[in-house]
Amino acid sequence: MAIQFKELRKYLERNIRLSICFEDGHYHDYLMISDIPAEKYNDLYIYGVGMADVEFSKDIYISQKDLDGVIVSINDDTIEPAIEIVLHENSREIERKAEDVLLFKDIKPYLQIGRNFAVVNREDWSYRLYEYRNEIPASYDDMFVYGIGMEDNLEESDKNIAKVLEKRKFDSCLNKRMVIVLSNTARTDIEINGKTIYGIF
Repeated sequence: MAIQFKELRKYLERNIRLSICFEDGHYHDYLMISDIPAEKYNDLYIYGVGMADVEFSKDIYISQKDLDGVIVSINDDTIEPAIEIVLHENSREIERKAEDVLLFKDIKPYLQIGRNFAVVNREDWSYRLYEYRNEIPASYDDMFVYGIGMEDNLEESDKNIAKVLEKRKFDSCLNKRMVIVLSNTARTDIEINGKTIYGIF
């Protein structure tokens, strides 16, 4: 069974920007996962998961009016980093090892090739940094996916984080890393194929 959006969305960080993209190049941007209607995109298949810089209105509290025939100035928008999810009507021919849970080895082929990943072990909140997907070792393969998000890609030697962020003239996906939280047990609040998945304690 391939991975559909209705499954992946349950693992996405709640308060990060999302860009939903399609094979024809069009896309929909959202400030957070709760902005996506519950049933929207549910039956579409995951084609890829990455990070990208996308357009958002500077005034996020005002709904856009009908823009047909209207030229929108770049001054009305801001470019912000987001998690990019590429969806397709047909699944990719990638064999899935487990159907009732989401293991890291099943999501890994869909991740962007690079750059910058933080793989977090939820058992002790330790983490390892990797620049490219193929550098992430197979030792994580049988761990359960607990969450997927994004954070600032800071050097471990950076002591004054506020000062580092202040020096940045703009935010970009180039300044971010994808965060993948893994656990030895499955989440207890995720339902797949009508089954609630309980952890092994």
